[in-house]
Order: sequence, then structure tokens, then C-alpha cells
Amino acid sequence: QGKDPFEQSNKNTTIKEFCDLYIERHAKIKKKESSMIEDQRMIKLQIIPHFGKLKVTDLTRAMVMKHHESLSETSHMANRFLALLSKMMNLAEKWEFRPLYSNPCKHVDRYKEEPRKIYLKMDELERVGSAMRELKDIESEYALSAIQMLILTGSRTGEILSLKWEYIDFENCCMNLPDTKTGERKIHLNPSALSILKSLEKKSEYVFVSRIENKRITTIRLTWKKICKLAKLTNVRPHDLRHTFASYAINSGYSL
Repeated sequence: QGKDPFEQSNKNTTIKEFCDLYIERHAKIKKKESSMIEDQRMIKLQIIPHFGKLKVTDLTRAMVMKHHESLSETSHMANRFLALLSKMMNLAEKWEFRPLYSNPCKHVDRYKEEPRKIYLKMDELERVGSAMRELKDIESEYALSAIQMLILTGSRTGEILSLKWEYIDFENCCMNLPDTKTGERKIHLNPSALSILKSLEKKSEYVFVSRIENKRITTIRLTWKKICKLAKLTNVRPHDLRHTFASYAINSGYSL
């Protein structure tokens, strides 16, 4: 019939199918695991439910703008959605699923994001501690311990959840992380953090493991939500524990 079968196949690819290609051909190869997991979460929440059945070639700027505007109350989420979809559409051009220079995310303006700096006061930290004690027999010991380590070390969530036993130097009271956002990093451990690590059973190469097959924990969101509900805290993210640690350290005379 004089048609290129490869070209015809690409034209019929849905965005849902292209999301799988994006993960396999790009995210798994080019991105850190934590970033890939975040992409998968965004795809599941924002891209597939709204655009999954569309063909890649049929996505228009008007559709993208409409959904971006619907997320205006959560500017951070709106901008992360737009950035991911734009990257996917750039790859769609590169891999010949769309014509060149046809990215529908171009010329969609991102929202201005106000920098968030939330620090927990001492009474709020005490309420977090009380909530964790209340959840001790319900929630995973490893999830609760991971949250305690965030409070006590000022580490990023990804650094704690991907922590391996081999990274911990008990003798010198530190963690030697080989691959962080800023490269290799040494994190010093105070006696409380050391005590938590020593209390955990080694079930895997990873320190913080889930209840299922001793695989590493990939998120603490649900546990943190329950803690915040009991502690009567609103709009506080696990990352704010890092800000809290830095705030108390600076107030105690330590350098940034």
C-alpha cells in the first residue's frame, strides 16, 4: 500500500503506551531511581487519567493548558506535571512519534512558585514524637525509624530510604553516601541516630525495608500522613524535617 509500517505504528501509539516507553527507554537509563519513581507517580496521577487514551499525535497545546490551569491551586504540582510532559513530548519528536517542533507544552507558562520554608517548633516535634509512639504497634518499625532518622540527621528522604548497611561506619559515627544529589557525602551521626540504627534487624542490604519480601521502602508518605493527623499538623512534608534540622543547627551556632 506504499505505507511505512513503522510510521503507521507510531501514529497509533497512545500516551499511555508512550509513558511505558518513556520509563523503559529514558527514565530507567538516564535518571536516578528516586527521580524515576517520582515520574511514575506523576504519570499515574496526572498524565494517564487525563490523557492516557489519546494518541501521542493528537495532544494539543489547548489540552495541556486546560489541565495545567486546573492545577493552579497547587503550582508546584502543575509545574512538575508540565515539565515531565514536555520532556516526554520532546522525546516523542526525537523518536519520531510526533513531527519536529510540535511539542504542545511549548509556550505554556509555568506558575510562579513561592519558596516553602516550614520549620517545626519544639512543641510540634514533641507532638510528632507522641504520634509515632502511638503508631508504634500499627505502623512498620522501619518506616517510623526512617522518619526519626530524617529528624535526627537532616538528610534527604531519598538518602535515608536508599541507605545500605555498608554505607554506615559505626566506629566513626557516620554514614558515607556514595550517590546523593550533590555527589558523595559524609553525614555525621549523633548518639540518638546511632541508637536507632543499632536497634534495627538486618534483613536486607538496605537498612529500611518494607514488610513485603524485605525490599527497601520507597515511600513514607502514608505513614507521615498518619503522624501529621495525630499530631494535628497541616501542610507539612517529610522534606520540611530537613529544614527543621538545619534551623535548629544554625540556632545552635553551627554553620550551614
